[in-house]
Amino acid sequence: MVKPVLMLLLSLALNAEEWALVIRADSPLDSLSAAQIRDVYLGKIRYVRDVRLFPLQLGAEDPLRQQFEGETLKLSRAALREWWIRRHYLGQRPPKVVGSAEAVLAYVQQVEGAVGYIPYAMAVDANVTVLHYEAGTSQ
Repeated sequence: MVKPVLMLLLSLALNAEEWALVIRADSPLDSLSAAQIRDVYLGKIRYVRDVRLFPLQLGAEDPLRQQFEGETLKLSRAALREWWIRRHYLGQRPPKVVGSAEAVLAYVQQVEGAVGYIPYAMAVDANVTVLHYEAGTSQ
């Protein structure tokens, strides 16, 4: 019998999706490194080149969020929960949860400095700037 954890990892690898981190089209930012994205989503930095960033994330059970957390943040759900519990006592809050990729896209298009990850296919024809693109391969 295959262990459930191994099955989950295999499932994530097979179902890995291309995603893009997006910001409003009129933003002066044109790219973010993986390290900068990680720091923004962990609350370590709030500004990049004088642009105040407001990270958005999908719901906890969304497969794209699980992929993003594992591949980009490189933290388990339990480790992230512990991280934000500690940060709470420093007066920080985790990224705003948005109900769907469509809602992330709409929020980003309307709110200056909002950044969020969405399926890459949604970003192609949208009026946004792609700051980072991931092909969706597990490491």
